[in-house]
Amino acid sequence: MQSRLSHFMRNHVRSISNKNRINFFRQMAILTRAGVGLLDALKMLHRSSKGPMKAMIGDTITLIEQGNDFSKISEYYVKFFDKTMSSMIRAGEQTGSLPETMQQLYENLKRASEFSRKVKGAMTMPIITFVIAIGVLFFMALYVIPNFSGFLSAMGTDMPPLTQAVVDFSDYVIAYWKDLLTYAVAAVAGFIALYMMVPPFKYMMHHLFIKMPLMGPIILYTSLSNFSNSMGKLIGTGIGMVDSIRIASNTGKLLPLNRVTERSIQIVTSGGDISTSFSQSRLVPSIFSDLLRAGEMSGTLDDTFDQLAIIYREEADHKIATLQVMIQPIMTILIGGIVGVIAASLIMGMVALWAKQGG
Repeated sequence: MQSRLSHFMRNHVRSISNKNRINFFRQMAILTRAGVGLLDALKMLHRSSKGPMKAMIGDTITLIEQGNDFSKISEYYVKFFDKTMSSMIRAGEQTGSLPETMQQLYENLKRASEFSRKVKGAMTMPIITFVIAIGVLFFMALYVIPNFSGFLSAMGTDMPPLTQAVVDFSDYVIAYWKDLLTYAVAAVAGFIALYMMVPPFKYMMHHLFIKMPLMGPIILYTSLSNFSNSMGKLIGTGIGMVDSIRIASNTGKLLPLNRVTERSIQIVTSGGDISTSFSQSRLVPSIFSDLLRAGEMSGTLDDTFDQLAIIYREEADHKIATLQVMIQPIMTILIGGIVGVIAASLIMGMVALWAKQGG
C-alpha cells in the first residue's frame, strides 16, 4: 500500500464520481453472484478502469493479496465507502454473503442517486427562478427605467406616486449598485461561514429548513427515508442495535434528526426501545414511532425500517411532485408582479404626460 498522504489526495482531491461508484457495485454484484472470485472480479474491473477508480481497485487488489479483507479498503477511501457501506461489507464477509451485499449496495446507491436527483431538481428550480427575477428587476432598474424617467423629466411632467417610487428605486440602484453587490456577497459569505463553522447556527438553520412550506417536508421525509434505509440494512446484516443507530446517525445530515437518534442510543443502551425516543420527538411523525413499536413487538424491526424507508421516500416523491406543480405559477406570479409594477408605473407616467399636454 502507498502512503496515507497519497490515499488522502485520491480520496479528497480526485474523488470518484457517484456514477462510477454505482457501476462498481453493479459489476461486482454481477460477477460475484455468477461465481467469479472476489480477487478475480476486482482484476477484471481494474483492467477496464481509469484514473482514481483504477487506483482504488489496484489498492484493493494489493490489500487482498496481502491477506486483508475487502472491507480494509474502506479505511482509506472513506468518501467512496461510507460507514453504512463499510459495516455491511464487513458483515457480508463474516457471514459469507458478500455477493448479496454487493447487490444490496448497488440497489441502495441507485435508488439514492435517483432520489437525490429529484430532490436537487425540486430545490434548484426555485433558486434559478428567483435569480432570474432579481436579474430582471436590476436590468430594468439600470437600463429601462432611467431612459423613461429622463424622457418624462425633459418634458417637465409631474410623476404619479408609483412612477416616482419606481424611479427613486432605479436611481438608488444606479448610485449604489456596487455597494449592494458587495453587501450581497458579504452576506452570502457570512452565512456560509456561520453555517460551516458554528454548529448552533447550523442546527437553527436546519430547524428552519424543516419548517419551510413546501420544501420542509421534502427535507424531513428524505432524511427519515435515508436513516430508515440504513437501519434496515444494518440490522438485517446482524449488526447490533446501538451500533446500527450510531452508524446510521453518522451518515445523516439533518442535525435535529441526529439529535433524536443520539437520544435513542442512550435509551437503547439503558434497556429501552428505539421507538421511545422517536415517540418523544415533535420532529418525527407519530406514525413513524407507532410502526417502530409494532416492529419491535413482532421482532421484524429490520423489515419495518425497510418499509419506513419506502413510505417516506414515496411521501417525499409526492411532495416533490406537488412542489413542481406549484412552483411554476408561484414564480410566474413573482416575475409577472415585478414586471407588472414597473410596467404600471411607466404607463401611469405616460398618462400623466398625455394629460399635461391636454389629452
